[in-house]
Amino acid sequence: MLKRHEIPENTSINITPLLDVIFQLLVFFVLTSSLVRPTQIELQLPESTTGVKTPDTQGLVISYRMEGDKPAITLNAEPLADVDALVPALRVLRGDPQKPQARLDIQIDRAVPYQDVIRLMDAARDTGFPKFSLQTLASTPGARR
Repeated sequence: MLKRHEIPENTSINITPLLDVIFQLLVFFVLTSSLVRPTQIELQLPESTTGVKTPDTQGLVISYRMEGDKPAITLNAEPLADVDALVPALRVLRGDPQKPQARLDIQIDRAVPYQDVIRLMDAARDTGFPKFSLQTLASTPGARR
């Protein structure tokens, strides 16, 4: 005697477990993904305690340090408003591109954002100084670390 299996007419597919799995996957991906992408690299510029003093020859010196939250930029001890004001000032001091270039030293405080260091280097290259030296500024008492 074989029994026939009868299928009831109210057959339906239960999607509740499928929805549970989908919501669990959604929560997993939301929690494990990074919602905030960093735009700057955290970089600590080095400090030198036994540095060699550079020779005192005629050259251009760009100094960039942070005073509180404000940048202080100078070109040969003359204050500049910002990095954008540096390019015209360097072009004036550079003079004739056919002349041999003066030495360019870029002195940077360790609190300066690295993106601003790149902007200084780009400004130097754009104005005809393909070679320059990067120097760290001496620590000042009360400087931010």
